Amino acid sequence: MKRRCISDWISSVKRLFLLPERLTRKTEAEDLLKQLYDHEKSTGKSPDRLTSRDLNLSPDQLEALQLELEHEGFTEPGALRLTEAGRQRALELTRAHRLYELYLAEHSGYAPKEWHRLAHSKEHKLTECDHERITRLLGNPLFDPHGDPIPTSQGAEPSLPTSLSIEELSEEQWYYVEHIEDDEAESFGLLIEAGLTRDSLFRLERIESARSQIYYEGETLELPTFALVALTLRPATSHEVEASHSEESIRLTRLTPGIEATIFGLSPSCRGAMRRRLMDLGFVRGSSIRIDMHSPLGNPTAYIVRGAAIALRHDQARYILIHRPSHAQASE
Repeated sequence: MKRRCISDWISSVKRLFLLPERLTRKTEAEDLLKQLYDHEKSTGKSPDRLTSRDLNLSPDQLEALQLELEHEGFTEPGALRLTEAGRQRALELTRAHRLYELYLAEHSGYAPKEWHRLAHSKEHKLTECDHERITRLLGNPLFDPHGDPIPTSQGAEPSLPTSLSIEELSEEQWYYVEHIEDDEAESFGLLIEAGLTRDSLFRLERIESARSQIYYEGETLELPTFALVALTLRPATSHEVEASHSEESIRLTRLTPGIEATIFGLSPSCRGAMRRRLMDLGFVRGSSIRIDMHSPLGNPTAYIVRGAAIALRHDQARYILIHRPSHAQASE
């Protein structure tokens, strides 16, 4: 009964022209177009033999969307073979999505879990002029916040590096994250919650079939092993580990009251407005910091940095990396 009520409501909205069926079908058809384009790129073959089951569509849905793509000139008549116009439109959609995700990462306060959804809704509306304006604003970027290459208007894009397989990973090895796959929502959510992002460095402590353990930003974290598959990894060089201070840095949330520490910098997962705000407040490399007071519930905490008392919530303080205090300091 509830499902029928929802269906009736959608039908009434369509009749009021608030959700035109043509616009909805065109958006869905362009989503299919991107699927066909990705299939062609990954296999090097025409996707015309894909079935409705392959595309997670009903036969009626596939027929309607195929007719829509034919009407726009994006596929050949009676087939799912892309035309040059179809490839160009799929490229524009991919470019728009990745540019807008980077825009959200650098110039909004939206959480990483929201970027994909918002970019998906926006990609169908952005014009080529919008693409160029965002590109200039972002400084002609090559990659989106997850490490996916951003195509140019001519279709050129840097290639993704080859990822190590799970079988090639070694315990006690430091790894550099070059790309994080955001299409698998569960894995992406777990990785973001752990603070992992493109340009992160972590040490693999333990790897097993079900659960694995990593050392990252001074903390030992446990993750389902399947989540690691969503990462494109390469061994980190000794210079990268040394320059990032990954061995001796910890998150500010682990600072003990009464101890003064030195800030190393901000986590690579701290981006956009949050990164600029923390730096403006004085949370920059080389600054001394100590706890001033905890709130009655322990969150937020007030810190003294550069002579000023600044209160931060736990989810803000975790972005700030500090030098691990020595045993002598901790015992004073």
